[in-house]
Amino acid sequence: MTLEQRNVRDYGIEDDDSLDTAAIQAALDDCAGEGGEVYLPPGTYRSAPLRVGDDTTFRLANGAELRFVQDFTEFPTVESRWEGWDQDGFHPCLHVADASNVTITGEGVIDGGGSYWWEFVSLPPEQYPSELTERLEEIRRGNQQDEVSTFTVRPPLLQIDGCENVTVSGVTLRNSPFWNTHVVYSDDVTIHDVSIQNPPDAPNGDGIDIDSSRFVRVSDTHIDAGDDAICLKSGKDEQGREVGRPTENVVVTNCTVEHGHGGVVIGSETAGDVRHVTVTNCTFTDTDRGIRIKSKRGRGGTVEDLRFDTIIMRRVACPFVINGYYQTDIDSDPKPVTEATPNVRNVDFHHITAEEVESAAFLAGLPEQRFEGISFTDVDIDATRPFDASDLSPAMAKGYDQRHGVFCKSLGSVSFRDVRVTVPDGSGTPLTAEASSTVVLDGFEAEADEGPAVEADGVENLRIGGCVAPDDGEAFARVRDESDGESSVLLAGNYGDMAEAVVSVQPETVER
Repeated sequence: MTLEQRNVRDYGIEDDDSLDTAAIQAALDDCAGEGGEVYLPPGTYRSAPLRVGDDTTFRLANGAELRFVQDFTEFPTVESRWEGWDQDGFHPCLHVADASNVTITGEGVIDGGGSYWWEFVSLPPEQYPSELTERLEEIRRGNQQDEVSTFTVRPPLLQIDGCENVTVSGVTLRNSPFWNTHVVYSDDVTIHDVSIQNPPDAPNGDGIDIDSSRFVRVSDTHIDAGDDAICLKSGKDEQGREVGRPTENVVVTNCTVEHGHGGVVIGSETAGDVRHVTVTNCTFTDTDRGIRIKSKRGRGGTVEDLRFDTIIMRRVACPFVINGYYQTDIDSDPKPVTEATPNVRNVDFHHITAEEVESAAFLAGLPEQRFEGISFTDVDIDATRPFDASDLSPAMAKGYDQRHGVFCKSLGSVSFRDVRVTVPDGSGTPLTAEASSTVVLDGFEAEADEGPAVEADGVENLRIGGCVAPDDGEAFARVRDESDGESSVLLAGNYGDMAEAVVSVQPETVER
């Protein structure tokens, strides 16, 4: 069956400076529900926001460029989700809302004209045009804000909202005013062979945000982002928990990422849960972090059952981040566990190489809710890049000093099997674990010129197997417990005299 094609030029587009909105929208409206294809032939088109409806294929030819107008007055107010809250904001540039069976495809370009909007972010609000100030006051009257909110009600470039069976393929999506591609409250979405381009300094210039959505596949896509490249979210704080819609059953494969705050990121909006995620066969280059999970007290929600497999990272400041203290103080006393307490469990990192990085890993749960089931298998981290290469906080947790090695705190269980960590000469310990229940080292190898490979402080169970004791009499692990309990160390199947290479700073039990 051949789809009926509607060429937008048949709808009265003029070759002048006028907007092409009416013609393109008329073609899309005619197609919605009846089925067919709206076709943009080669050329440049200027438009106000557009809406795509049911049973529509929107095809942009090679050489076609759809540019959205740089004028906030052309963007009406709509209700959607911004940074985890359902509230008002500016209409997305290209909006697929409450629709099914939609395809956006071709070899053309969709440009959001983001530079116009980015300037307002750096501008003091008192210098805004009076009409924009009035609009923002009207929009924010019923909205929520927190200490990290800025002018975040800017329009995303492409938003897929409340939809089912949507495919985006082939196109280039660039210069988004806010997030580039936002998939929210939707099921069965495929993003394949897409190029997403935002400048590295684009504020909130995320690549793809998958938000309270299910059965999403991202494949063979290149992302050059101004913030998190691929980010999974599920709502913020109390409202997000009330909505209670998880992001789940997501696959990311064969993707390349350069620049951005993170390659694949979970959070910080975790209130509705994120689960059943697989990321495979990807490369991250020059991103601030590689794989990043971030949440904090007040968010709530559970992040669980994630697998990251066969990934190469280069020049990433910190390749592995699990952070329960996002923008809060890591040195804090336990709090009561409530529905607002976030949890992370069952996260597997396998067959990953991280080269020229600064900090090997930051893994920190909460003292009242230790994150558990974190495993590293066949992972090689070369953390020899100087800190001043980026001068970035590895995790955006307050009260933490940057270090080259792996840092673990408040974990229920974490394991390192066939893992190698290399740190610069004289730079400290390759692996530090604090206030955790169980730490398993099986074939853990550290490249450092001095000091122990492992510092364990307040670790209840330290299991060392398949590791090589230093042959020069130096310590492999230094164990201490400043609490009232005891630390148990179990040694099995090591090479050399590991019992002599485990040094107790205070009396502990060592089982052979």
